Amino acid sequence: MIEELSIVLRVTGLESRKVLEALAEKYQWPVHIGSAPIPKGFALEFEQDHLQLRDLSQPKVKPLIVDFLSDTLTYRRKHGLSKTQVFAKAIGVTARGGLTVLDATAGMGVDSFFLACLDCKVTAIERSPVIFELLQDGLRRAREDKEIGPWIDDYLQFVQANAIDFMKALNEKPQVIYVDPMFPDMDERSALPKKEMQIFRKLLGADLDANALFETALRSASERVVVKRPSEAEPLGEPTHSFEGKTLRYDMYKISKP
Repeated sequence: MIEELSIVLRVTGLESRKVLEALAEKYQWPVHIGSAPIPKGFALEFEQDHLQLRDLSQPKVKPLIVDFLSDTLTYRRKHGLSKTQVFAKAIGVTARGGLTVLDATAGMGVDSFFLACLDCKVTAIERSPVIFELLQDGLRRAREDKEIGPWIDDYLQFVQANAIDFMKALNEKPQVIYVDPMFPDMDERSALPKKEMQIFRKLLGADLDANALFETALRSASERVVVKRPSEAEPLGEPTHSFEGKTLRYDMYKISKP
């Protein structure tokens, strides 16, 4: 987690200033206006109609934005999303729909969003307040869309919390818990992630508590736990079944009924 986040008011106008100053008050983040010197680190900005996170040390790299209405996600939602895909099979998505899923590692929210599009009722946990606010901003704009808006709140919600603590406090177990931990690079020779994802990794670092997260998930799901892993990576436990993709693997752990 970064220690120094600067909120930069780059867009003139009352609305953008109100949005950023509200976040500054909520989290006690410093606000930098106009020509005031900006410290090193990251800047949360309001551009046009969305929040974005910029790495101030890499001005040429595109900022992080959560956009559930992007052309890429829209195309995948309409043409590339199927209940027969490896991801959906691992989660246990069926034609009946209505599966309750806890995404313990929301990240940029893409997997959570696709599960919601597959009629799963998803609660996604994100411990970083910065990423959580980006997710909430993406959800806000999705509500305004004529196709997504009418159903999005019934199927997807984000919660800012430590996932381990959240799962321990659950009163009702979700059917599925999905875990997609961010691990250190397994091979220094491997290609770097996309420039935008380098910001994400630099901001959050690796999930050093992945094993504890996994063990807590096993005690907190009623039907299965699904862990997303690189194809060549060792599993966190002994999977009931593994669903192989081209570069990724979904390890499924079936929960034994008492």
